[in-house]
Amino acid sequence: MAPSESGVTPEALSELLAKQAITEVVFRYARAIDRLDETLLRSVFHPGSRHNHFYEGPSSDPEAPTSAESPGDFVAFALGVLASFSRTHHQLGNTLIEFADNENARVESYFTAFHRMRPRGDPLAAENAYDTEMDYFVGGRYIDRFALRNGEWKIIERVGMTDWTRVEPPASQGFGEIDPRTVGHRAPDDFICQSD
Repeated sequence: MAPSESGVTPEALSELLAKQAITEVVFRYARAIDRLDETLLRSVFHPGSRHNHFYEGPSSDPEAPTSAESPGDFVAFALGVLASFSRTHHQLGNTLIEFADNENARVESYFTAFHRMRPRGDPLAAENAYDTEMDYFVGGRYIDRFALRNGEWKIIERVGMTDWTRVEPPASQGFGEIDPRTVGHRAPDDFICQSD
């Protein structure tokens, strides 16, 4: 097709819009993880999506059978693990989107994740908890396959790559002096979750 007056072809515009839609799904994933928002987290995956990031199996299948050995799907697994941290923060970096065709894309997104581990004695602490709170950092990449179905780009497969990890004693000098109204919380108590 011929370019518009601005020199942009309809194909190029369509690709840019698709890249923006995909990027927003990746961003919504980070928000959902940090706010422990199950509904939002489930919304980024197409039915039948698969996961391999500290958990291998279905990404989002609320009907999947659960057992002592398996939470059923990645969403349940992630929400369970993240509850053992008092706070988390996922920061996204480089995102490269490569289209296989008009309905499929491969996406690589760099991330850095912070987790404040609950100490032993806290009823929500993980089995590997330390005697005191600890800060756990992870740097890695999400390698996703996205598909366009029913007009929506969503993840159909995710592999989480871990490039580095670090655990260290916490350092939060001055955190207690921050206005409590501006401290991040989990859904539904976080400011972003409040109605206007």
